[in-house]
Amino acid sequence: MENHENSPNKRQGQDTIFKAQLQRVLNAFRVKPMTIKELDVYMGIMRENICRHLDNLLEQGRIAVIRKRKCSVTGYPYVNEYTADPNLIPKPNQLILF
Repeated sequence: MENHENSPNKRQGQDTIFKAQLQRVLNAFRVKPMTIKELDVYMGIMRENICRHLDNLLEQGRIAVIRKRKCSVTGYPYVNEYTADPNLIPKPNQLILF
Protein backbone atom coordinates (compact mmCIF):
# COMPACT_ATOMS: atom_id res chain seq x y z
CA MET A 1 0.00 0.00 0.00
CA GLU A 2 1.36 3.44 -0.94
CA ASN A 3 1.67 6.29 1.53
CA HIS A 4 -0.28 9.32 0.28
CA GLU A 5 0.26 11.43 3.42
CA ASN A 6 2.62 13.81 1.59
CA SER A 7 1.02 13.86 -1.84
CA PRO A 8 1.51 16.88 -4.16
CA ASN A 9 -2.21 17.63 -4.04
CA LYS A 10 -2.16 17.92 -0.25
CA ARG A 11 0.89 20.25 -0.35
CA GLN A 12 -0.80 22.40 -2.98
CA GLY A 13 -3.83 22.80 -0.72
CA GLN A 14 -1.59 23.85 2.17
CA ASP A 15 0.14 26.39 -0.08
CA THR A 16 -3.22 27.89 -1.04
CA ILE A 17 -4.18 28.21 2.64
CA PHE A 18 -0.79 29.81 3.42
CA LYS A 19 -1.22 32.43 0.66
CA ALA A 20 -4.79 33.20 1.74
CA GLN A 21 -3.68 33.66 5.36
CA LEU A 22 -0.81 35.90 4.25
CA GLN A 23 -3.24 38.13 2.36
CA ARG A 24 -5.65 38.25 5.32
CA VAL A 25 -2.81 39.27 7.67
CA LEU A 26 -1.65 42.00 5.29
CA ASN A 27 -5.19 43.35 4.83
CA ALA A 28 -5.82 43.39 8.59
CA PHE A 29 -2.66 45.43 9.21
CA ARG A 30 -3.81 47.87 6.50
CA VAL A 31 -7.10 48.44 8.30
CA LYS A 32 -5.67 49.15 11.75
CA PRO A 33 -2.22 49.05 13.40
CA MET A 34 -2.10 46.30 16.03
CA THR A 35 0.09 43.82 17.86
CA ILE A 36 0.48 40.17 16.92
CA LYS A 37 -1.75 38.96 19.75
CA GLU A 38 -4.43 41.53 18.92
CA LEU A 39 -4.41 40.27 15.32
CA ASP A 40 -4.65 36.69 16.61
CA VAL A 41 -7.83 37.58 18.53
CA TYR A 42 -9.20 39.79 15.71
CA MET A 43 -8.66 37.31 12.83
CA GLY A 44 -8.57 33.92 14.54
CA ILE A 45 -5.24 33.03 12.90
CA MET A 46 -2.76 31.34 15.23
CA ARG A 47 -0.01 33.64 16.54
CA GLU A 48 2.68 31.25 15.27
CA ASN A 49 1.37 31.57 11.70
CA ILE A 50 1.12 35.35 12.01
CA CYS A 51 4.79 35.47 13.07
CA ARG A 52 5.81 33.47 10.00
CA HIS A 53 3.82 35.78 7.71
CA LEU A 54 5.20 38.84 9.49
CA ASP A 55 8.79 37.75 8.82
CA ASN A 56 8.05 37.50 5.10
CA LEU A 57 6.24 40.84 5.00
CA LEU A 58 8.98 42.64 6.97
CA GLU A 59 11.65 41.30 4.58
CA GLN A 60 9.63 42.55 1.62
CA GLY A 61 9.11 45.97 3.22
CA ARG A 62 5.32 45.65 2.98
CA ILE A 63 4.84 46.04 6.72
CA ALA A 64 6.65 48.00 9.45
CA VAL A 65 6.89 48.44 13.20
CA ILE A 66 5.59 51.89 14.07
CA ARG A 67 6.04 51.90 17.85
CA LYS A 68 6.18 49.88 21.05
CA ARG A 69 3.17 49.99 23.35
CA LYS A 70 1.14 48.00 25.86
CA CYS A 71 -0.84 45.12 24.33
CA SER A 72 -4.59 45.45 24.95
CA VAL A 73 -4.97 41.64 25.07
CA THR A 74 -2.04 40.45 27.21
CA GLY A 75 -1.26 43.67 29.06
CA TYR A 76 2.44 43.22 28.33
CA PRO A 77 3.96 46.73 28.27
CA TYR A 78 6.56 46.54 25.45
CA VAL A 79 5.21 44.94 22.29
CA ASN A 80 5.63 46.00 18.67
CA GLU A 81 2.71 47.58 16.88
CA TYR A 82 2.69 46.77 13.15
CA THR A 83 1.05 48.46 10.19
CA ALA A 84 0.78 47.96 6.44
CA ASP A 85 -0.77 51.39 5.84
CA PRO A 86 1.70 53.29 3.60
CA ASN A 87 0.69 56.59 5.25
CA LEU A 88 1.75 55.29 8.69
CA ILE A 89 4.98 53.51 7.74
CA PRO A 90 7.90 55.67 8.91
CA LYS A 91 10.20 57.00 6.21
CA PRO A 92 13.84 55.85 6.45
CA ASN A 93 16.15 58.64 7.56
CA GLN A 94 19.24 57.13 5.95
CA LEU A 95 20.64 59.02 3.00
CA ILE A 96 20.58 57.28 -0.36
CA LEU A 97 24.11 56.95 -1.71
CA PHE A 98 23.38 55.97 -5.28
